[in-house]
Amino acid sequence: MFGERQVVLDEDDVREDPFAKERGKLKLAPGEVPMMTYVEPGMQVTTIEVPAMADLKVWHNLIYQLQAASGVVVLRGLGHSGWDKDIYMYMSELWAEICEVVEARPSFIINVAKGDVRSMQCTLAALADVSLATPDASFGFPEAKLGGLPGVTAYALRKRVSDDDVSRLITTGDTIDAREAQRIGLVDFVGDVEVEVARLIYRHCQPKVTKVMYKPDCEKAWKQQEEQQQSKG
Repeated sequence: MFGERQVVLDEDDVREDPFAKERGKLKLAPGEVPMMTYVEPGMQVTTIEVPAMADLKVWHNLIYQLQAASGVVVLRGLGHSGWDKDIYMYMSELWAEICEVVEARPSFIINVAKGDVRSMQCTLAALADVSLATPDASFGFPEAKLGGLPGVTAYALRKRVSDDDVSRLITTGDTIDAREAQRIGLVDFVGDVEVEVARLIYRHCQPKVTKVMYKPDCEKAWKQQEEQQQSKG
């Protein structure tokens, strides 16, 4: 991931000398090798703030952003969500669509959890490739104590959490802290989430440099270096 990658092509990899057309123009000192450099741009970064409660337009806009995003996607939950039986089925359908979009897109998702994360907001941590949480973060499903069953979130949780722990969370309504969430697999990192986000972006979004050389040239250079060492000895 870091630094430069070197590839040495031999006669089995290419039909002809890849430097044949330019070889006459190259000015190489003894021991130097002609080389092609390819630079692959790093992944782009998209940050999406996900509100706990919002109107229909906001949720449709969120789905559109997820459909259009590529590369690294940083999700940040905002506010506190509550359980409302009157809109439960409608919100479940929206979150089911969000899960489908995330599973269908080849994005690298980082979720940042801060404070009290409740109900369907827990889905964000479950869907993420890397789930981060501050030390004061907590997770829970208070609707379970009112008879609510977060079916979509339970489905998403099973990607990270064992069936026994999922059952405990969605049936008891107990709240767990960040360390317990890390223990059961819902969270990968607890600590300074902003520093960790910066580290992950730096790691995944750097341009990737590949240098390509031709094996006969390398063998010639090695031989020249050996001859120089022998002449000095």
